[in-house]
Amino acid sequence: MDLRQLVQRKLASGERCTHSIETAKIIDDKRHLRIVAIIEKNDEHAILVYTASRIPCLNSEDLKLETVLSVDATLRCHAEAPRSDQSGIATSFLLGLKSPEIHILLEMPQQKSTQNFLAEIKRAQDLHTQNAAFGTTPSFDWLTKYRNKAGSSNPFAEDVFDPMKYMNLEGPNNHVTLTEEGQSSRSQSTWFASEFDNKLLLNGQGVAPYTNSYFGSRDSLDAMNKEFDFTDSLDSLQKQLGLGPGVELPIGAKPITSREAFARKILAERENEFTNVQTVRVFCGTWNVNGQSPSEALDRWLVVDEEPPDLYVIGFQELDLSREAFIFNDSIKEAEWQKSVKEYLHPKAKYKKVKSVRLVGILLMVYIQEKLSKYVNFIDADTVATGIMGIMGNKGGVSVRFTLHSTSMCFINSHLAAHQDEFERRNQDYRDISSKIKFKEFSPPLTMVDHDLVFWIGDLNYRIAGMPLDDVKMYIQKQMYKKLLLGDQLHGQLGQSDIFKDFKEGTIGFDPTYKFDTGTDVYDTSEKSRIPAWCDRILWRGDEIQQLRYDSHPQLRISDHKPVSSLFCVGIKVIDQKRYKKVYEDIMKQLDRIENDYLPQIKLDKTECLFKDVKFIEPQTEIITVANVGQAHVEFEFIKKLDDVGYCKPWLSAKPYKSVVEPGLSCDIHLEVYVDKATVSSLNSGQDKLEDILVLHLHGGKDFFITINGNFLPSCFGSSIEALIQMHHPIREVPEAQLVEIEQPGSLSQVDLSKSGGRLYMIPKELWRLVEHINVHGKAVENLFQIPGLQTELQQIRDCLDTGVPDVLPGSVHSIAESLLLFLECLAEPVIPFSYYSQCLAASNNLLLSKQVLSIIPEFHKNTFQYICEFLKEVLKYSDKNGLDFKFISAVFGAVLLRPPQSASCGGGTSKSNRHRLQEEEAKRAAFIYHFLTNDVLA
Repeated sequence: MDLRQLVQRKLASGERCTHSIETAKIIDDKRHLRIVAIIEKNDEHAILVYTASRIPCLNSEDLKLETVLSVDATLRCHAEAPRSDQSGIATSFLLGLKSPEIHILLEMPQQKSTQNFLAEIKRAQDLHTQNAAFGTTPSFDWLTKYRNKAGSSNPFAEDVFDPMKYMNLEGPNNHVTLTEEGQSSRSQSTWFASEFDNKLLLNGQGVAPYTNSYFGSRDSLDAMNKEFDFTDSLDSLQKQLGLGPGVELPIGAKPITSREAFARKILAERENEFTNVQTVRVFCGTWNVNGQSPSEALDRWLVVDEEPPDLYVIGFQELDLSREAFIFNDSIKEAEWQKSVKEYLHPKAKYKKVKSVRLVGILLMVYIQEKLSKYVNFIDADTVATGIMGIMGNKGGVSVRFTLHSTSMCFINSHLAAHQDEFERRNQDYRDISSKIKFKEFSPPLTMVDHDLVFWIGDLNYRIAGMPLDDVKMYIQKQMYKKLLLGDQLHGQLGQSDIFKDFKEGTIGFDPTYKFDTGTDVYDTSEKSRIPAWCDRILWRGDEIQQLRYDSHPQLRISDHKPVSSLFCVGIKVIDQKRYKKVYEDIMKQLDRIENDYLPQIKLDKTECLFKDVKFIEPQTEIITVANVGQAHVEFEFIKKLDDVGYCKPWLSAKPYKSVVEPGLSCDIHLEVYVDKATVSSLNSGQDKLEDILVLHLHGGKDFFITINGNFLPSCFGSSIEALIQMHHPIREVPEAQLVEIEQPGSLSQVDLSKSGGRLYMIPKELWRLVEHINVHGKAVENLFQIPGLQTELQQIRDCLDTGVPDVLPGSVHSIAESLLLFLECLAEPVIPFSYYSQCLAASNNLLLSKQVLSIIPEFHKNTFQYICEFLKEVLKYSDKNGLDFKFISAVFGAVLLRPPQSASCGGGTSKSNRHRLQEEEAKRAAFIYHFLTNDVLA
């Protein structure tokens, strides 16, 4: 009988065995037969390992459950070198599966069933990530009965101290502030920490809200697109799962232990002993195409070098300027440019796409020569929107990372804030993109600085300032570029500030690439007569990079920008396996010799942290120093307490949350409190307090407890409408006990108007101040509700609303507009209460039904909704100046006025159906708001 049918008979109703395979478990250098199955229930997946009482299995009673593994963010996959028969043909490979509680090593046959099995794990982990991104948190409750059968596990069962693994073989150095994964310096190679695990850790946390604004292209080397990319072979599936050629350990050795983590750190210090440098040629190109379709041959940009590059990194900005592209996912222009680029790659080589990713009009594509594609591993991508509140992806950055041989590479394409005088906003965009890029298929997620090599391309929008237009044009005509660079906003910052820190740029020897009259080589002759500028740039970060050329391509005229390209010669580290094995064995022998000589000992400079007067969206940081006072390496990490979801409350974070400290050195842990829109309501209402206890676990040692205390200054951001209309004074002047009382649901029904002054506000006074300011000063401002505000100004506006001082709101109109959206999004109960959400969606296609729903919501919510709608209709009268339209405003305000309850936002379903449901709900929310913007709200 089929193995899958036998496993199915042992499952409960609603559970389905999707794949099963006969394999062997390696224990003490011996093979033990096992049956491994993948089980699915309600889009949650698990791996069940069975022992067999006889071979072949004839009925389900022959199977006995041994191990249960959830396919979630904690599951790691690790593969070792294939095993060959006498003819030298690979017949199997070793697959390590690791969760916080379980480590097993399986010998997998090289056959079609294994290919399907690995593909199903990949699909399950993708599904877990995407569901988590939409707020669905799998519980895996249905596995409890199986875990009870298989026997409980101790999460620290394998946390046995191996003293020698901590030994500093090279001798102590001076004080170093360590980073995550035990790195002592960012200049040190990171391959050992981020790649060597050959892991695929999926993490749905930290995904930006409003995911409707972007979805990365799925065609890549990980077999998402069969026309462009790798075939669905076993090798490619191993790459998808992160199953690259890891440490070749003896059969039966534990896959990944803390001992190995320390060995890798020492290996990184000695990597020059077993690595060779191989050069590859990298082509980087960037072009702002101004929403145009590819009507010109691209070979004049992409094929200007005699020898074909090994890597193509191609970035576009303003790919699609349609209003729909700002709100929805699909873009016809993307397909057009993808096709055109593929047609014009260098004809002397064959290429495969590594990955492409798009955020509205920002597209990044990476191609590699076929002969090198087999050395590519650990592909991931991310996007960061810097548009207003993260809703708008018209500005921001996209990134792709992977490992080529043993060198980690990261490529970023960005479009920063426009306009001559928005110098500081561009700087803020850089800071946001560089800090928020997270490659979430790793745990903890990798950041930009965790890579050996980084290339940053795009329309950075930095301008030439402080020079008259006529002088600029004269310098261009005479090719006096050094004179022009004196006024270049980016050139003056490189190496002088935190902007593009550690990045380099080659010598610019071409004319400014912006702004031209479309179809010509003539700089802007419009009424605005913009000063020419080098908006389009290519920068890099890392060693072993030599720039061969840096050019613009003025022959291409379809846009108001000219494309730019650069060619690099890059050194890639390639491991010599024989030399590597020799060094590795040498390290392990040294570890073994003094294994029992040392125990971990640390000293904390403090165990209590006090955060005073914490404010909404304003971080505070305290530093705790962990000093290694013993003779052994110390590995620590913060662990979660019993029944807690994470190691700390959501308003708190620790960086690094785990690390390695060498003897005589110390590590600074930055504890940051940051109250955002997700946590502010519970702190305002008293449901939560700034109190927590962190558990710092020493591997092989004891636990330390760190107490967190603080006080939060209440804010109108995160309060309820019900509470705000009862406050006659700014929220900071309301006594804490009274604030907690009026923040309780239903508090309005307890109000005695005769004692409270005899009146309630019709709408929150803070909302009135924001709306009135925009109505008086900003309703005709260009790009209203489309350009983000400055963080410093948002904080000033918050203080003004919370304290009542000053009388006039500070900051620009764009900052006031973002504050309005943030205020509405943070309301404890949205303007349309959660309980009416489903009714509003059901009525969204009918004006009369929509009005009926509005008529039954609480009076103070109805007043607020009507007030906002009348304001928006007034703003839309100036659409010729502010560039707004009804559909756009309906979509933006639909997202904040009509928010789904938590239960609705966490709905299940497959990733595709779940995404479709969310898109459908977004459209219905916009349609509901649209009725009241195009008709009389009060009629």
